[in-house]
Amino acid sequence: MYDDFANPWNIRLKWVYLLGVVFALLMPVFYTIYISFNQHGFGARIYEFTFDWYRVVLGDTLLVVSLKWTLYLALAAIVATIPMALLSAKFYKRTRRKVAFVALMLSPLFVPADIMGSSLLVFFKNLANGFVWLDEVLGVYWFDGWFDLGFLTALIGQVIYVHPYAFIVILITMSRYRVQQTEAARACGATAWQAFWQVEFPQIRVGVFSSCAFVTILSFNEAVRTALLKGGFDTFSNMLVAQMLNIGMSGESYAMAGIMSIVSMLVIGSVIVFTLLRAERLERRARAMAQPLMAS
Repeated sequence: MYDDFANPWNIRLKWVYLLGVVFALLMPVFYTIYISFNQHGFGARIYEFTFDWYRVVLGDTLLVVSLKWTLYLALAAIVATIPMALLSAKFYKRTRRKVAFVALMLSPLFVPADIMGSSLLVFFKNLANGFVWLDEVLGVYWFDGWFDLGFLTALIGQVIYVHPYAFIVILITMSRYRVQQTEAARACGATAWQAFWQVEFPQIRVGVFSSCAFVTILSFNEAVRTALLKGGFDTFSNMLVAQMLNIGMSGESYAMAGIMSIVSMLVIGSVIVFTLLRAERLERRARAMAQPLMAS
């Protein structure tokens, strides 16, 4: 929204500065996309534009499988994290020890990724050995394989990592909601679920959907904890890191990274444009409704 009393050149300069900062931050992404269209790959002295890497990228089985595992982890992280973050935010609204509760929720962010991953690795190893011992004592095989490194342990590591972010995003949106509205709905005969779904959720769903986006982005980019806890499968980030440390990224890897980068920027850009256009439309409607009042 523009200020009628502000210098328009100041506003334009601020936009130029903002776009310059965003462009500088996205320079590595643009460079990766640029390399993905080079027929000779990274580090080549000759640059020849081609779509060949994009045509054959789906033929790289390792990349496709790693991308599938990454997607499965992201979906599972959303399903596991969002309800937990929502319940945490609702509990924060009711508790009297708000500072202590927020400190507890944000504590995983203060632990470095390698330390957290290593600690969880040792914990799951000992836990799995404990279940093996329990099987031997009981003479059964009910607990065989529990908490061996795999999808579940990687998911737990990611949930611990992304939960604080989802909690904060939902909490910010929920701060505008008043608990008295839920109490009024319950007084009118609504059940607890009806009061939440019909009264509270429509007012906080922006935060819930935003936290879903946050969890997806963080899950796709998480590598350290997942590498230590994943067991026998690879995610896309781990695959790229392994290639860079061993043989270097292939042309197909650059093409897959380019596809993910382009799709992400298009989705985020579309959301931003839609939000700005909707905000502008709502502002014009508000001004139109306010004009008769101002005239009278």
